[in-house]
Amino acid sequence: MDYLHDDVFLTTATSRWLYHEVAKNQPIIDFHTHLPQDEVLDDHRFENLWELWLKYDHYKWRLMRASGVDEKFISGTASPWEKFHAFASIMPLALGNPVHQWAHFELKRVFGINTLLSANTAEEIWLQANDKLQNDPKLSVRGLLEFFNVETICTTDDPASDLSSHLKLQGVGKCKVLPTFRPDLAMKTDEPEKFTNWINQLAQRIGSQIDSYQALIAALKLRHDEFHQAGCRLSDHGPPFSPTEPASDEQLEAIFQKVVAGSASNELEWDQFAFAIMANTARWNHEKNWTMQLHLGPLRNTNSKLFQQVGPDAGFDTMGNWQQTTKLINFLDQLNNNDQLPRVIVYNLNPNESSSICCALQSFQDASCPGKLQYGPAWWHLDYKKGMLEQLDLFSSYGALGTFVGMLTDSRSFTSYVRHEYFRRLLCQYLGQAAELGEIPADKQELSKLVSNICYNNSKNYFHW
Repeated sequence: MDYLHDDVFLTTATSRWLYHEVAKNQPIIDFHTHLPQDEVLDDHRFENLWELWLKYDHYKWRLMRASGVDEKFISGTASPWEKFHAFASIMPLALGNPVHQWAHFELKRVFGINTLLSANTAEEIWLQANDKLQNDPKLSVRGLLEFFNVETICTTDDPASDLSSHLKLQGVGKCKVLPTFRPDLAMKTDEPEKFTNWINQLAQRIGSQIDSYQALIAALKLRHDEFHQAGCRLSDHGPPFSPTEPASDEQLEAIFQKVVAGSASNELEWDQFAFAIMANTARWNHEKNWTMQLHLGPLRNTNSKLFQQVGPDAGFDTMGNWQQTTKLINFLDQLNNNDQLPRVIVYNLNPNESSSICCALQSFQDASCPGKLQYGPAWWHLDYKKGMLEQLDLFSSYGALGTFVGMLTDSRSFTSYVRHEYFRRLLCQYLGQAAELGEIPADKQELSKLVSNICYNNSKNYFHW
């Protein structure tokens, strides 16, 4: 049987019907990405498969390192062809890895290439794909978004970011491109140099000095308002765990002055300052009807030697093993007690607490929105077959699966939309198999509605764009 054939992952007749007749052609709303909006504005064309696939993809970089590839051919000085050849050469070692599956899905869907990638086939695939990238008018950035039927994408943007590209993109093309407010650097009080440099960037962006904690909050509020005008309806936060410690304005001012003077905050001070940033953002989100995304648990830059050589977001981040559930409950409870709890999506990175986190979120649901608190789609180190199926099982076991807002790519690549296909196939398999086993009703009309909602409708309604 062909690799990644038309019915891959679909082992029952109901699963196959749900995917091919219902899920396959649903539009895509990609509400969390790291895509560069400038490339959408410029309708960028990729010179070669390395630029499209390997230039920023730390999933592929990690896999290459695991297979013994020298760093020269990953992030180093080797040519684009040499780097692509190195990636192709390790593919036979990575059977079953989602990167292997995604890469071959992309070859099939985007380029019509069914050849297995290896050292022996690398040149053939390189030439064929590059020819299409350079000559097929449909393979520009906007062409790819249209090809994959992407209706909306949300980028990830620091409060000090220039929003001019987003403003210029309003009304351009068929795909809506919206910013996401991510104030993580406002919580970097444990890294004084990084924090101070960022404060200076933010001050330059707003044209006003930031010399106090209150001035910082005012600057963030100003940018939050400007993000709203640019179409933003989501904030995003990536702390190691939920901060929980409230502090007085005087305490927060003392922390601010300590850090800008060059001294790092201690653990308690970090927690207090981070809580203030996130609680203020949650309040603004609640007022503006935004959604708050919490990406909890990453332990970053673990390989300090290579981090110093290559930099961040290069494949050196892993699952943190901090206790998550109790702190998350504390954070949500404080917001709820102050009537400032917005819609929240929690992305869990460590499977050790998957059940407890998903269960805890149900304690804060209310009548303002179906599925107001979401146990988010399988993320990062968990977005593979087992992780996605476990996420669906937990969501349906502890909550109402029909309220789920579905998949995202969390990607820097414009061909990563095959991950939506990957997810949709698994969703249809999960439901179709359960229906044929008699575990859920085998009502095709209701199943069709459920699949359509998870793939598209729920997301469209949840975010209030």
